[in-house]
Amino acid sequence: MKFRFSVVIPVYNRANFLRQAIDSVLSQTFTDFEVIAVDDGSTDGSLEILNSYGSRITVIRQVNQGPEVARNAGVALAQGEYIAFLDSDDFFFPHALECYERVIQEFNAPPVIVGAERYFREGQAIPKEAYELGPLKVLSFKDYLSKTVSVLCCQSILAMRKSVFDEVGGHRKNSETWYGETFDLLLMTGTYGPCIFIQKPYTFAYRVHESNSIRNVQSHARGMLYLARLERQGRYPGGIQRRWDRYAIIGGVASTWAVRYCWRGKQRMLAIRLLLGTAPMVLAAAVKKALRFFRKAPQSISFPEGRFQSIPHALIRGAEQSLTKDPVTSGR
Repeated sequence: MKFRFSVVIPVYNRANFLRQAIDSVLSQTFTDFEVIAVDDGSTDGSLEILNSYGSRITVIRQVNQGPEVARNAGVALAQGEYIAFLDSDDFFFPHALECYERVIQEFNAPPVIVGAERYFREGQAIPKEAYELGPLKVLSFKDYLSKTVSVLCCQSILAMRKSVFDEVGGHRKNSETWYGETFDLLLMTGTYGPCIFIQKPYTFAYRVHESNSIRNVQSHARGMLYLARLERQGRYPGGIQRRWDRYAIIGGVASTWAVRYCWRGKQRMLAIRLLLGTAPMVLAAAVKKALRFFRKAPQSISFPEGRFQSIPHALIRGAEQSLTKDPVTSGR
């Protein structure tokens, strides 16, 4: 491979957020990477912004086909050993790729790495300590299906070997957008191990704004039901031996969504439909969670920061200042 990382960014009408996302990659302290941005038929000037970076990034232009097709197109062109995904309304902290590189070195090139997110509301300043490197703290699981921690439903959290993405066939070849593609990809790679979860430092900032897809409660509920249907159809690896683990993961996501967003959002019939449609999986999640009280909690593995590069203060100041420059227009 020509690079260690290929950072793949699908873009659709992100003109007000896009420069911060791209600049956050170009400002990384680890520099063995390429940037591939896939413009998915934007109509708001996003393509012009991408083209303004010239040879520093690779731009792919396609008619609107949704984020899964866009990511597949980016990965197909990638020359990196690892794919690091970034949504165009999020941004990387300057040490994100360096953290991934450290994990690769310490764990002999694990197939799947799950990053650490820092939430922030649009227009809100992120505290300087969020940019601090500190020791690397991780959790190591046999594979994703063995994990005992929650995962944010956001593609920016993932880095994985390109060979693994290719082996499982990548994302669906479907232009219909659904809000389950991150979990779908994680379940497709669920038996590859080890799976490393970074706890600290933060690797990316998740932007909360008025048009986040998370506000589309009905579409997310349909996405969870579709995920359960794919499981019943036998899409995911592991066979009957790992069915319990897959059920627990899907049930945990579905129950959280039903209670936290549907029920509290006064869409109670939708909550009931989601719980009934995933009932065996919700039960598996509840039992697995209860069993954790009788098992030893996973222990964090800490690595000193000695091998990390220091983050130039100019990068921190630039990232802090850019937070106040992006008014909300469109969301994921």
